[in-house]
Amino acid sequence: MASPKKKDIELWTARFSSRETEAAFQSFVFTRNLRANVGGALLGLFLFLIYVFSDYIDAVNPHQVAAVRLMAVAISAGLMSLLLLQRFRQYNDPIVTAVVTLMGVANNLIIALQPTLDSTYYIGMIQGYILFSLLLRLSFLSMAFVITFTQICFMIAVFSKGETSVAVLQSANVFMVGAISVVGVYFLQRYQREDFLKTETIRLQNSKLSVLLDDVRRDNERKLAAMNMLVHFVKTPLHQINGFSDIVMNSLDCDDDRISIGDGVEGARYIKSATANLTKSVNNLLTYHRLDDLEGSEAFEKISIDDLVYDFSDRIDSDIAVKVAGAAGDLVTEETALKTALACLSDYYNEEGRGVSTLAITLETRKTAVIIKLRDNGAAISDEQFDLEIKPLTKIENYLSSDTSETSMFLRTVARAAELCGGEFSHTSFEDGNEFAIVLPDRTLETMRKDAA
Repeated sequence: MASPKKKDIELWTARFSSRETEAAFQSFVFTRNLRANVGGALLGLFLFLIYVFSDYIDAVNPHQVAAVRLMAVAISAGLMSLLLLQRFRQYNDPIVTAVVTLMGVANNLIIALQPTLDSTYYIGMIQGYILFSLLLRLSFLSMAFVITFTQICFMIAVFSKGETSVAVLQSANVFMVGAISVVGVYFLQRYQREDFLKTETIRLQNSKLSVLLDDVRRDNERKLAAMNMLVHFVKTPLHQINGFSDIVMNSLDCDDDRISIGDGVEGARYIKSATANLTKSVNNLLTYHRLDDLEGSEAFEKISIDDLVYDFSDRIDSDIAVKVAGAAGDLVTEETALKTALACLSDYYNEEGRGVSTLAITLETRKTAVIIKLRDNGAAISDEQFDLEIKPLTKIENYLSSDTSETSMFLRTVARAAELCGGEFSHTSFEDGNEFAIVLPDRTLETMRKDAA
């Protein structure tokens, strides 16, 4: 929810003009207001009830007054008992409003039953206004209704006695306290909402800060994983380059008759091979690591899956027979990630030793997703080996577990790219080969939401 401004609080109702914001506020203060309303109403009922003892001292007709008081308490208790049920608690504001109004009406009825205005029952009105405006957390409109309705009933009761001067005095006193109470509730409701806005602002800021901290933590994890893998890539080639360099240098100096020119040439070949392996490994690691920059970017584009797959098939070596079947059309997805995935798959199949001579590519559409299947006749990969080769760098426990400097990054990069596209990369093993599948969901709806926001 976007953080609203103070001007979004309506002037006459002290409520948010936005229904969404008001609903969020009511949810925020629900438990606290429920506790305050129930506690305040029960305390008011208790005080209203114990005044029955003063009725026999102050009232002219104590039995009638006590009956009115007990009847009001009984009805109010019945209404309050509804709040014991979970489904009625959301209506605590109107229920407590009805209870407080009922007590005010009962007090006015007691005043009407007295033959004169000599009694001090009007003090009960003042006490009620102060008590309920301080303890209850009714909405401004609810409290304004209670006090306005009660004040009207009070004026009807006192002016019916024919004691105009006393009626005016008592009405003025009760009205002033009531007006002060209503104004106090009004500002309290506005203050609660302004406090809610500040809380929401802090919450949003903390949420954004938490996201930034998570990004920093993940970025550190990724960089540490990349560094650990880089050390694994570099250590063996550097040892080879260093050792064979000595052989080449000694063969050129001819100081050691045991080292021939042929040994030097062979050493140079080893240096070239180690350098090529190191370059390939570092480039593959950088390709994987650059994908991390795409996380959270949501730079979705509409692209032709058919064109990308045909371009991919053209990059496969000519000694592999490639066949493409099916059509997928256009798809909104992460273009860079998908192109990286297909490039890594072509490098995977072009690498020596795969034993692949045929590759069948099938394009399928399923609801709001496209599936690219690649069926080859190469050496079968076990499920355990596949899980190991697609494991994210950040989840590898021992980066130096391999005996060689080469760790396959192709399938790992494809899996990471598929994840950034919102899809997945899976594998099925057969006796005569493997089938890889890339599932790509359509991100059109996410793009529309982003544009709408």
